[in-house]
Amino acid sequence: MSAPETTVEAASLKGMALGIGAYSLFALHDAMIKGVITALPAPQILFVRSAVIVALCLAIGGTGIVPELLRSRNRLLILGRGLMTMAAWVMYYSAGRELQLAEMTTLYYFAPVLTTILAVVFLKEQLTLARVGAASIGFFGVVVAANPSGFSVGWPVVLVLLAALCWAVAMILMRTISRSERTLVQVFAQSSIQLVIMGAVSLPFWQGMGLREIALCIAAGLVGGLGQFTLVEAARRVPASVLGTVEYGALIWSFIFGYLFWAELPDSTVYVGAFLVVAAGLTLALSERRNRREITDAP
Repeated sequence: MSAPETTVEAASLKGMALGIGAYSLFALHDAMIKGVITALPAPQILFVRSAVIVALCLAIGGTGIVPELLRSRNRLLILGRGLMTMAAWVMYYSAGRELQLAEMTTLYYFAPVLTTILAVVFLKEQLTLARVGAASIGFFGVVVAANPSGFSVGWPVVLVLLAALCWAVAMILMRTISRSERTLVQVFAQSSIQLVIMGAVSLPFWQGMGLREIALCIAAGLVGGLGQFTLVEAARRVPASVLGTVEYGALIWSFIFGYLFWAELPDSTVYVGAFLVVAAGLTLALSERRNRREITDAP
């Protein structure tokens, strides 16, 4: 194996590993948010967590991040990604007041399929059989694991579907921006946008917070900030279509956290669905590794 081949293959596998780590962090982040979503409105929660992330970025990168962001040629794309991500989270967590976890999981995990489609249309990424197959198998595994029944079309269902679309668009924008912008600047920008907008929405209707709510919101900010940083680093190394498919791996964590925090016992269908999700991820990893070798070996 030549040195260039080893470098390219390592970058691809590292990107997928980072993606898995990022979505695992987001699964923990979502579990923390779920712990306070019935007590606090979603905009207030997002305001506190964004404040934590902004403070963390300034502590690490200093105030020089601000002028660097203002000089960026990708300001509009960064703004668009921040708005899309914020909209996805607000709608997703708001719908959580009405929908069951199985329904939310099934609907929201349509996002990787949308990401794959959008990556082909806007980023001109190659629509390989392995990527299409992995996205399809992964989504089918989610459906099996969640075991949905009795869906009723209402505003919560529409909110989750719109959240999935917004997240898919945000993934495409992140892939584009990550080619030229520092990761820390992207994380700072996204959280700053949410801090300003969610502050304007939530501060006039602020609700009192106990120690438990404060602790969970701060912890969600720390975990969510690390997840964002890891996700951007992953986007530098693998195509958006691949990164979107890796997102399915977080399903397994959602059931683990559900059991640990709320004693939710999964049905037997969960294990079948989890097997399909893992199989889709492993198949994609092997395919990407083979494709990288073919590209490197090409004259």
